[in-house]
Amino acid sequence: MEEKQQRVRDLLSELGADALLLQDPANVAWFTAGADLFRFGPDNCRTSVFVTSEARLFATNSVDSAQIFERDAFGLGFQLKQREWFQPHQDLIDDLCRGRRVISDSGVSGTVGVSDRIAAIRQPLTRLEVDRLRRLSRIATHAVEATAQGIRPGTTESAVAGEVSHRLIKRTVMPVRIQVCADGRNARYRHWTYSEDPIQKYAVVSCLARRWGLSVGVCRTVAFDRVPPDLAEAHEKAVLMHATGQFFSRNGSVLADVWKKVHRIYEKFGLPGEWQLADQAALVGFLSSEQQVLPDSPYVLEAPTAVYWHPSVGPAMTGDTVLVEESSVEFLTTRRSWPKLTVHVKSRPVPCPGILTISAGRRPVDVEEDLQEVVSPDPDAAFDDEPVSRLDSIWELEIASDRSVFEENDSPYSEESVLE
Repeated sequence: MEEKQQRVRDLLSELGADALLLQDPANVAWFTAGADLFRFGPDNCRTSVFVTSEARLFATNSVDSAQIFERDAFGLGFQLKQREWFQPHQDLIDDLCRGRRVISDSGVSGTVGVSDRIAAIRQPLTRLEVDRLRRLSRIATHAVEATAQGIRPGTTESAVAGEVSHRLIKRTVMPVRIQVCADGRNARYRHWTYSEDPIQKYAVVSCLARRWGLSVGVCRTVAFDRVPPDLAEAHEKAVLMHATGQFFSRNGSVLADVWKKVHRIYEKFGLPGEWQLADQAALVGFLSSEQQVLPDSPYVLEAPTAVYWHPSVGPAMTGDTVLVEESSVEFLTTRRSWPKLTVHVKSRPVPCPGILTISAGRRPVDVEEDLQEVVSPDPDAAFDDEPVSRLDSIWELEIASDRSVFEENDSPYSEESVLE
């Protein structure tokens, strides 16, 4: 909280303002270290955060104040101004802003809208946010991969989407976007979600998930009995772009320069216009797209930050979230349990997801697991003899480290390269 307060203090000083008003749920989640107020958008705001150089407060209503102060922002030094739920929230904001020079992310009540500047100070991530992204990545990856392993011919796209959602929500993670694309449907509809149509030959399953206001993305592909040749060829080309993007997402890199290297691979393999059919990657954080990777983007990656790469070629799409550290790239959504393709970029191995082949005649098995490496199945055990409050969360327990990291002077992978 003190780090966030200092970033706001610097912004207020730079712009000559007295206070900052936050109403966008993404900004509120960022400043409050994870309070989830996404149930209300800026156009239907019921809770705002008001910050001066020395103080921070919630402006809210009598219905939400208890949850905010007991669950979302307990002990974080916030003050409170509230009204009854039937009294206009705007009146409370007008009172706070009266006589002050206020900047905001919404431009209401005569404030000066500076949403771009506020978005800029959400980066780089704090160490707490990095730790949370690691935990969230493990849960999101498990939800997609465990669900994918249980798909059989005839399962509908919507049933798969429902199971991914179930696995996330049961662990208090919010599915932001789920895509289940059967039998090459995404070759034409790159932003397809899901339908009631059955899966016959193969499926691409992807998900963006959110907790503490933070988002991560992951995408996997499964095929029954054998991988169709057109899918295999497209997937191998897609992972080349995927590996290139991940490899060159380095601290201090300009996104336009990273994109040029990815674009070169598209051209080299005879796909010069393929990238124009769908977006390729984005920085993820308190928005699922904090900054899109665009051909002319001047944005400079500043560690630590997270990037979700999801290039697509025809019916194939592959996706992983990487963490850009000062001298390394950490593959947040890479797990040992999934088939892997290793791509050599400048003689350095980069792990990419392969296609899981499932026997169409095999009965579905229960692939649900306790995720012991992520969350203890017995929350009480981690506290020994200490009493556990109903406010304690299994998310706050320690997790075992199982990270895949590429460092500038290190080659930690021993797998034989499949693609050069």
